[in-house]
Amino acid sequence: MSGRALPIRLARMVLVGGIATLLYACLSMAGTTIAGLPLLLVSPLSYGLASLWSYAGHRWLTFGDRQPAPRAALRFFCLTMAGYGAAAAIPAIIGGLFEGPPWLSILIVCIGIPAVNYVVLSRHVFSEALRGSRHRVGHTA
Repeated sequence: MSGRALPIRLARMVLVGGIATLLYACLSMAGTTIAGLPLLLVSPLSYGLASLWSYAGHRWLTFGDRQPAPRAALRFFCLTMAGYGAAAAIPAIIGGLFEGPPWLSILIVCIGIPAVNYVVLSRHVFSEALRGSRHRVGHTA
């Protein structure tokens, strides 16, 4: 990977992840404040909807994966299910156990999950796309 490739990939990761995180936060806040639904229901649903954007954005924009994607899709699905569990568990722990406000649970999900996602996406989900990019013209190993 060239010296410029990592900063560009990180910027794309922040953009795609930022949009997914914003989708999650807006859907969660709207679900709890406007629709009056419980956060324990809204949080994982919002996370699931935001994950659709996240997969497409990270696959094509962040990591440039243009190959058939059954393996990456399966790994992304597993990562999303772990995030989905965290998006359900964090409000239960913060809001239920510690009686914290909904915004705190949403904030923890918005910070913690993207940090873990970057590591897992780059090392285990789209790692084949990254290895393939080293062999393209203009890239060095």
